[in-house]
Amino acid sequence: MDNASIDHRDFYHEQKWCGQCQTYVRYLMSVNRSYCIDCGSQVRLFSKEDAMRFSNDLEKRKWKAS
Repeated sequence: MDNASIDHRDFYHEQKWCGQCQTYVRYLMSVNRSYCIDCGSQVRLFSKEDAMRFSNDLEKRKWKAS
């Protein structure tokens, strides 16, 4: 995952994963869902690979904190 997509925490740089475009994109947010500004598909926070990496990292940190 590109660190820029995580490091910027402001409205103009926020990005989510678009499965249709296969990249992190800017998005439009509705009340319950967000959509890619390029293709209109529903987006999610992480790609599957990045979600697994995040989960594994979180698990490692949990063990260190114990």
